[in-house]
Formats: sequence, C-alpha cells, structure tokens
Amino acid sequence: MNLILLLVIGFLVFIGTYMILSINLIRIVIGISIYTHAGNLIIMSMGKYGSHVSEPLIQNHHTHFVDPLLQAIVLTAIVIGFGMTAFLLVLIYRTYRVTKEDEISALRGEEDDE
Repeated sequence: MNLILLLVIGFLVFIGTYMILSINLIRIVIGISIYTHAGNLIIMSMGKYGSHVSEPLIQNHHTHFVDPLLQAIVLTAIVIGFGMTAFLLVLIYRTYRVTKEDEISALRGEEDDE
C-alpha cells in the first residue's frame, strides 16, 4: 500500500511540475492545485492506518488510535488550497480582462516593439 501511495504522490508531483512549467496561466494554477493535493497525500501518509486502529471517539477498549492531528492539518490545507486557487483564478481573470493575454511570456514585456 505504501508503494502505491508513493507512486501516486510522485505522479502528482510530476504532473504538477509539468503544468507549472507551462506558459499558459490556467495550467500554472492547475499545477499549483495538483501540488496541494500531493502535499495533502504526503501529510496523510505520515499517519498509521489499518484495521487495528480506531477513531479516538469510540470507547471499545482500544489502545491504538488514529492521530486526528494529521486529519485536521489536511482539512486546513484543503481550505487554504481552495482559497489560494480561487484567488489565483480571479487574478488571472482580471489580468486577462486588462491585457487580453493568457500567456506568461506576453506579460513579462519581452516582446520587441520593432
């Protein structure tokens, strides 16, 4: 199970890096969102899950519990990632409305005016 999770995290990081290196602004935002999902999976992989552990609220004389701190951190990271993605999409929308460009190379001012 850990090998599959490691492969999924590696694939998400690969796809996120590929998308961030694009020149299209929307692809960059999608790549950042994929990075946040990979980070959430990395945080969740730090916990110990299985059939021998239970939730901390159940009182059936279990001695091994799932750590709720990791779940709280991931929930907070999901909310922050959603807010960041929404802000970046609004920023890109406003940039497109003002400049009529959706590529990063046009926004850098590297075009020759000859």
